[in-house]
Amino acid sequence: MEKIVWLPEYDTGIEAVDRQHKHLVSLINRLEDINSSGYVLEELGLYVKEHFRLEEQLLREAKYPDFDAHKKQHRSFEEWLSAVRQAFNASGSTSHLMTESVRLYLQSWLLNHILKSDKDYVAFVKP
Repeated sequence: MEKIVWLPEYDTGIEAVDRQHKHLVSLINRLEDINSSGYVLEELGLYVKEHFRLEEQLLREAKYPDFDAHKKQHRSFEEWLSAVRQAFNASGSTSHLMTESVRLYLQSWLLNHILKSDKDYVAFVKP
């Protein structure tokens, strides 16, 4: 599967958010190496929490009207990622198919989240 290439349309114009999005993309791209998938998923889990905290703080401060819905998307993603991490840890080894399906889901979720949900809040957060 092709790696995600950062495109200008993914930028929110909020420097800290864009920097974190780019790091998330690099983590997802690292899932290509099946031998490091478990480690990458652990790192992704930690980094996602940090990123979601930043976004939620910005949205709370901006009194974003769809804050609860956005936060709910974050919690749903965290639950999914936690389940995937548990599956990887329990299996002891990972298949190429499992790694690719997880990577494809992550790629789709992140890019859709950036292009839709995150772009929706930019006008409220960015002066």
